[in-house]
Amino acid sequence: MISIVIVQFNHPDLTKRAVESLRLHHKGDLEITVVDNGSTAPGVHAATEQLAGCTVIFNPENAGFGAANNRGARTSHGGLLLFLNNDTRVHTEILTHIESYFARTPSCGAAGLQLLNPDGTVQYSTGKFPTVWSEWRMSLRHDLYKRQDTVRRDWVSGAALVVRRTVFEEVGGFDERYFMYFDDVDLCARISRTGHEIHYIPDVRVEHMGGGSQPGGIPPSVQKEYRRSQLLYYTRHASMIDNVLIRGYLFATSLCRRFLGNRDQRAIASNVLSMLFRSPQ
Repeated sequence: MISIVIVQFNHPDLTKRAVESLRLHHKGDLEITVVDNGSTAPGVHAATEQLAGCTVIFNPENAGFGAANNRGARTSHGGLLLFLNNDTRVHTEILTHIESYFARTPSCGAAGLQLLNPDGTVQYSTGKFPTVWSEWRMSLRHDLYKRQDTVRRDWVSGAALVVRRTVFEEVGGFDERYFMYFDDVDLCARISRTGHEIHYIPDVRVEHMGGGSQPGGIPPSVQKEYRRSQLLYYTRHASMIDNVLIRGYLFATSLCRRFLGNRDQRAIASNVLSMLFRSPQ
């Protein structure tokens, strides 16, 4: 059985849409756990409680994406865990295909599904483990895999991520030191180190709105969190050379923005400079 875990921060309308699309295309029983991560918008609590047939958990505060997913996983029972963003929806039956794939592929410990934009184009949702070189190539939208049909990947997006429960528990779940960003990449890195493979399943597709929980653009506080998580990942997984390079790059660019950027850029630059030469927590 697949247990589905959906984390929301505000926007229960997106969560409802995601749940309804799953039910529309799957005729059997579903175990869906919705974790509200300390939503602050009016009416979220009441709207979320109306999600019939779902186990609903309310975190008193926003503990981060990974921590909320871990809590949802602990209350579920399926042998496979499907972590699904609340700004997703499906247009076909996907669960049977996922179960079949994992049944015939015992080497696969975790797999990402193909993410589509609302217009049907494919989102960039998989790649090589971060290094300064691979991140630069990814920023230019270079395809880091020579063959599109290659199923083995380094990391896959947590927006639609399936993990065997045994593997998830073996590695201790998501690292809760990551508030957001790089938590899925870190999880894939730790799963790979145990000898389990990370796969990408392009035949199982999920529409992903993207940024549904951040209307109006990405605020400076979130951009700061991205850099904190990036530095934490590099400290834990990257080589000494890559750690020196990423810190040198961020130091140079942040110094320029600290003096030449607009107000938001100066604020972000100050935050990045303050965290560059201390161990991320």
